[in-house]
Amino acid sequence: MMENNILVVDDEDYHRELMQKLLSKLGYEVEAVESAEDAFSSLEKQKFPVIITDLIMLEMDGVEFCRKIRETDNKTVVIALTGHTDLYDIDRLQEVGFDNHLTKPFKMEVLKQAIQDGFEEFRRRTDIQDDAL
Repeated sequence: MMENNILVVDDEDYHRELMQKLLSKLGYEVEAVESAEDAFSSLEKQKFPVIITDLIMLEMDGVEFCRKIRETDNKTVVIALTGHTDLYDIDRLQEVGFDNHLTKPFKMEVLKQAIQDGFEEFRRRTDIQDDAL
């Protein structure tokens, strides 16, 4: 059931597991992976309306990951997750294709709203593409 699936990408075990627990508590089906490469493997098997990715990762950072997603997918909502707001310009994140960003630490209410907004945006994009066919 794709309607409430979220893919979380974070190379730090603690943050990845915490996001998985928080999102599961909110009623979402969550797949959590530790790298962009693992995320692409998951995306080959299943579609996710919302992806939350850390920006700072070893092999491929979140910016490059988002850029690669946008080469083939404009419907999925991609949310940046970072604890280092001084390293990333919000306008640059939007330019590469991020739809939103969360700054660690964040309040549960902020996470909940970002996810709800993400699913609404995904539905809107899907409806627009369906109408265009």
